[in-house]
Amino acid sequence: MSQLQVKRRTLLQGAGALTVLAGLGIRPGETLAATDKLRAAITGYNAINTFDPGKASLIPEFYVIWSLYNGLLKFDKDMQIVPDLAESYTTRDDGSLEFTLRKGVTFHDGSALTSDDVKFTLERLLDESFASPNRSKVSDIDKIEIVDDLTFRIYTKKPFAPLLTFLTNARTGTQIVSRKSVEAAGNEAFGRAPVGTGPYKLVSWDVGEGLKLVAHDGYFEGAPTIKSVDIPLISEEASGVTALLGGLADITSTAPAADVPQLLKNPSVKVLRQPGLNVRFLSLNLQKPPFDDVHFRRAVSMAFQREAMVSAVIFGEGVPLYGTIPPLLGKYYVPGERTYAKFDPQAAKEELAKSAYKADEHEVKVITWGGSWWKRYAEIFVAQVNQVLGTRFAVEVTDANAAYAREKSGDFQIGVWGWLGMIDPDEYMGDIFSTDGWRNFGKYSNPEVDKQLEAARTTLDTDKRAEYYHQAEDIIMNDMPVIPCFCSNIHNLVRDGVDGFVQKPYSNFGDQFANMKVS
Repeated sequence: MSQLQVKRRTLLQGAGALTVLAGLGIRPGETLAATDKLRAAITGYNAINTFDPGKASLIPEFYVIWSLYNGLLKFDKDMQIVPDLAESYTTRDDGSLEFTLRKGVTFHDGSALTSDDVKFTLERLLDESFASPNRSKVSDIDKIEIVDDLTFRIYTKKPFAPLLTFLTNARTGTQIVSRKSVEAAGNEAFGRAPVGTGPYKLVSWDVGEGLKLVAHDGYFEGAPTIKSVDIPLISEEASGVTALLGGLADITSTAPAADVPQLLKNPSVKVLRQPGLNVRFLSLNLQKPPFDDVHFRRAVSMAFQREAMVSAVIFGEGVPLYGTIPPLLGKYYVPGERTYAKFDPQAAKEELAKSAYKADEHEVKVITWGGSWWKRYAEIFVAQVNQVLGTRFAVEVTDANAAYAREKSGDFQIGVWGWLGMIDPDEYMGDIFSTDGWRNFGKYSNPEVDKQLEAARTTLDTDKRAEYYHQAEDIIMNDMPVIPCFCSNIHNLVRDGVDGFVQKPYSNFGDQFANMKVS
């Protein structure tokens, strides 16, 4: 099969990949007849609910959205913000941002992109009745004023530091949609039959299995060289390895950390690997026992070893995390251990003694999904905490979609969780720890934290912003509303003969298809 001796676990799990790929018309041993077809496997996930950026919330949804749409701005290979649909932008004397759109940009249906589509997109996100999970990214916008078909201005209620970041074609939900298409189809139908300006169009979607894209030859940056993209959904990362090594996939969106050392030695595979802009944590429901007690939360946080978790869960492909900000965010990141976020069995037992609950008073279900490292993550955590504290924690395995639905609805006590963000700390702090943060599933609320986070959002000076975030993080890590665990590396696997994929630390994917070459 390859020079890599694939583990028995990987081979056995690979059977599911073969079934999914066959459903997309991909057969074992198939070789590409031409160089204009790409097989890009989304691995580690099996759920996509919508391709409407205004409704999207799952990572695999954005993997595809990035190929269907554009933002006003985007990140280049160095993670600098550069124009995308916008040709240029400038700050006016009145504080507004004036954007000029590129000429000649068309949607997939052939209609021209105008300032009205931008206004419609952003106002749709602002509309509370639309209930976008991405609303917080534009909530400080006061109004959008159209100057002409290609020029518009964005006014904010107050200074809003993250705005440019949140207008990028990343995990933002601000990708520009067609007013005509949305109004004709309705919101729900539009999410199943999207119309964007991106380099690819959706032509088929088998829910739970995969989808197919074809090139948008009218794309403003030029017709893509890759004319069609098959995207299977492979729930196990190990099965993605099997598919790629077996010649059934050209690229995967992730890779199992356990296999990375061996894969790095395999000349038929290119392993793209770098530190990620992510935080992996345990999400706690502060509305339910026993996690409504701060002493219980602190005790649990001190009862497991993060270093051992990095070694056993992600096989050294990452670093322990003692706060809420990933190391790549520079001045916003605070290095070093924190009192309640380090392994200290004796202190954990002493803190538990202050709790209103006894260690074994409640049976606690720790929600996870699948059979990959997410499951191992929960198992290692549960084993350590039970051993140190004598608690009755148990792992509950479900699928990723069900786990997310339970998080959102509050139907959980604790679950393994995390976030892949971008370059602005507001994504890691404001979204999770503000009282009204859209990913504040545990219902944490602290007025002083809200005050510090609001000050950070409205401060443009980065040194002062960092101070506000540090102060907020100190309070948060004392309250321990979530339990930080580690920051993992990101990986893509690319087979030999495939070039042009530029990896970015927020785990990009579909934004690169148009630039790739297959031989």
